[in-house]
Amino acid sequence: MLKFGKQVFKLESVDSTNNYAANLINKGIAEQGAVVLADFQTKGRGQRGNSWHSAPGMNLCASFIYYPDNLALLEGITLNWWFAVSIVEALQRYGVNASVKWPNDLYVEQSKIGGILIETNNQGAFIKSAIIGVGINLNQQVFPELNATSIKLCTEKHVLLEDFLWTICDSLATNHALCTVSDSLKARYERNLFRRNESYPFVIRGRQVSATIQGVDDLGHLVLKTEAEEVVLKHGEIQWVI
Repeated sequence: MLKFGKQVFKLESVDSTNNYAANLINKGIAEQGAVVLADFQTKGRGQRGNSWHSAPGMNLCASFIYYPDNLALLEGITLNWWFAVSIVEALQRYGVNASVKWPNDLYVEQSKIGGILIETNNQGAFIKSAIIGVGINLNQQVFPELNATSIKLCTEKHVLLEDFLWTICDSLATNHALCTVSDSLKARYERNLFRRNESYPFVIRGRQVSATIQGVDDLGHLVLKTEAEEVVLKHGEIQWVI
């Protein structure tokens, strides 16, 4: 069974755990399931080039290294579904009811608690290696100018960073088999979608409308239903109104 965390690279500070993981892969050092863990990232990244800000030593800043077995590029979305579902379940073990704000932010009610950034190295039509960056707010309680929360704020309990890391590793191992059953994994991802099945305002291609999240298609695009039609949207074609 796949096990993350047999090889852990623990750092006090790094520009980005994803960058460090990429260097380990290039040097042939990183084994299957290796984890890069840092107390602080000087240039932490979020989706689409956004910055990820985290107070030193207060939160989980980690990258997971995965070498897929014959995973086609068109099936790469399963990595996002697998990690999102596994992290939501890890948070549930800590008493936090989180959901996935499409495509890969993690929310508790109306506040962000974490996010996922996946970067792949491809060979032909297949993914040769994947680096999955994960940031989760554990003990930070003040987020200047950010709409964010943490496990500490949600539960009033201090979280040991490495204990939470092992909880994620266990959840990933438990759910790994679902990667070969994409319909089941997709359904579990959809069940955990933020604001699913209720009408909310969105800005779609520059125009604000009320719409209901139906789920995602097989490529991971968001499926929304407006009063007039059902639309399928890629990342960047929709803005959330929160």
